[in-house]
Amino acid sequence: MQRRQFLTLWGLSLPLVSSCAARLPAFPAPSAGPALPEASDWQQFQQQLQGQLLGHDHDEFVWRAKSANSRFDQQVPAVIVRVASSADVQLTLQFVRRFNLPFAIRGGGHSYTGLSGTAGLLIDLGLLQQIHYADGQARIGAGAKLGDVYAALGVYQQSIPAGSCASVGIAGLMQGGGLGIADRMHGLTCDALLEAEIVTADGQLLRCNANQHADLFWALRGGGGGQLGVLTELSFRTFPTAPVRNYIGRYPLKNGEQVLTEWQRWAAQLPDTVWTQLAIWVNGGSKNAPEIQIRCCGIGHQADVTQAWQQLENRLSGLWGDVDMQDHLYLDFMLSDCKGLDSNQCKLPSQHDAGKLKRVAMAGSSDMFNKILPAAGCQALLSAMRKRAQQGQTGAVLLTLMGGAIAAKPRDFNAFAHRHALFSAQYLSIHPEHSDESLLAKSAAWCHQMRYQMRRWSSGGAYLNYTDGLIKHPAIAYYAGHYARLQQIKRQYDPQGLFRQRQGIKV
Repeated sequence: MQRRQFLTLWGLSLPLVSSCAARLPAFPAPSAGPALPEASDWQQFQQQLQGQLLGHDHDEFVWRAKSANSRFDQQVPAVIVRVASSADVQLTLQFVRRFNLPFAIRGGGHSYTGLSGTAGLLIDLGLLQQIHYADGQARIGAGAKLGDVYAALGVYQQSIPAGSCASVGIAGLMQGGGLGIADRMHGLTCDALLEAEIVTADGQLLRCNANQHADLFWALRGGGGGQLGVLTELSFRTFPTAPVRNYIGRYPLKNGEQVLTEWQRWAAQLPDTVWTQLAIWVNGGSKNAPEIQIRCCGIGHQADVTQAWQQLENRLSGLWGDVDMQDHLYLDFMLSDCKGLDSNQCKLPSQHDAGKLKRVAMAGSSDMFNKILPAAGCQALLSAMRKRAQQGQTGAVLLTLMGGAIAAKPRDFNAFAHRHALFSAQYLSIHPEHSDESLLAKSAAWCHQMRYQMRRWSSGGAYLNYTDGLIKHPAIAYYAGHYARLQQIKRQYDPQGLFRQRQGIKV
């Protein structure tokens, strides 16, 4: 058996600091390399740890072992280390290096390809959840979830540009870019980062900003999570919030060509104060007919949003559509999935024992489009979705307008490689928790096939937070012209390749 594979736990029991007993992992003897940790090594590690070391016998292990994406529930870690400080991260990486142990880092655990899971040692950042605000800046622990960030900053009527999924981890979101309804006005999540604290492969705790370790700071902002070190704290520039005006229009898929064509032409001319997304939904298990949904909203600037929507309605005046408009307080809108829930309930069951948010099995892929889709591109996209509906399958395509403050930054502002995309595409398939893996694998293949079918019109780019394990040339798709610089930075800060991902930056 390979060294980087773990066996299921043997009957080795050690007392925990909490006075509970848990089984800690034992490994087969390696053919070469460092000796594997013995009982005394685990006990010494545990005694130095400020956080928690969870073996399989710990009461919390079963639910904490799971990631957000239930597709990877069979990927059970041998042990979970819940780090409580930067010193804990340094200690854990020292232990990992000493024994050459396989490991993964988890913030929120939403990876489509299971990057936040392992059969080895799982570094859980969940205890690093402090959030402090002062003078237009937020200092946030790397394990904080987005819902907690919004709630804590909402007290001051401030926020950061980010998405609407409350259970997402802030560190992973930022490192992949960070799309959301504020990005056309305020940029991506990674654009708002002012400073980061990180433990690198050699165990150093570094503070990175525009003046200190500026190259590493550049790479962390959009270069992908868990590739250059373990983030422990982030400092962001915030913006003042305002009420959100939100329009939703629903149109039958049979009118898709006209809806998609007019939406693109309309969206390409919108002011930066207006955000929009077109989604094509197909649900084989539902009685609802496939449809196209268009969302149009803005933070403040209600007149801009209303004027924009009226222009779209004029373009689609000959079609039947179901339109709804609502005004929301910003915090209510961003935490709409958590209505009626407290802060602990506004999490997944894999993140808190009181969590009420629903876990699902997900697969996805993505595209970046620099130009409006021509008629042939619209037809190809819609034909694929109609075929999916006819087959009784589930799937979605979400086209999201970019531009605005995203494109206003220089191409090399940070490691995010798709500044000049007009809109992004997310190909998505969502299934109930515990769905059969054969079904999920087929859905992942379909998501990737959508990318293949649209290749004639896309830039070839892909969004790092929607990883697709079937992409053959990830360096080009995810990093584009930034890959060579990212490699150089990787060689400087992780020359031995301690942080490894199959589609990641290679040393």
